[in-house]
Amino acid sequence: MARILLVILTMGMFSSVAAEGMFTLSYGDVSTDLENADADPSGWRVNATFETLPSKTNVVHGLTVGYIKTTADVTTAGQTTNYKLETIPFYYAPKMLLGKGAFKGFIKGALGLHFSEYQRSGALGNISANDTGFYGGASAGIMLMLGQKAFINAEYEWAYISNTYYQDEEVASAMVGLGFKF
Repeated sequence: MARILLVILTMGMFSSVAAEGMFTLSYGDVSTDLENADADPSGWRVNATFETLPSKTNVVHGLTVGYIKTTADVTTAGQTTNYKLETIPFYYAPKMLLGKGAFKGFIKGALGLHFSEYQRSGALGNISANDTGFYGGASAGIMLMLGQKAFINAEYEWAYISNTYYQDEEVASAMVGLGFKF
């Protein structure tokens, strides 16, 4: 799957000789929903995205790498269970720009992999697992140009993370970012 992802990204990013590059650094709040658990961990996230915008099109091809950290403490019948999840997503992020001028909306996909660490500790013992799996989702947001080369963006992303050894997750993120064109 990683090879297919790299081929798609390479073909998309270099499909046009005249392309504009963009780099965005985003930060935001995250909430997750663990499968078969009463815990809803929350935390923070940071993303770095490199994108190319081929000339004469509104389709942007991007590659994102991030870091997500969430925690939760759940008390049931007087016993507390602590959850800690750390995830590094790496994904292809095609984006469709909507609108013209300094203010644009966008919709974006996410298709890639994640590397995650899961820890649960409490009265019943400790569990720790590391896993790699599928990362896929979608987002919507807005971009506001601040002159010719800088912009700010805000977006909401929903993603699904599959895991082999522990619960699958749904991840919801609200992020703001600062970007530059080059």
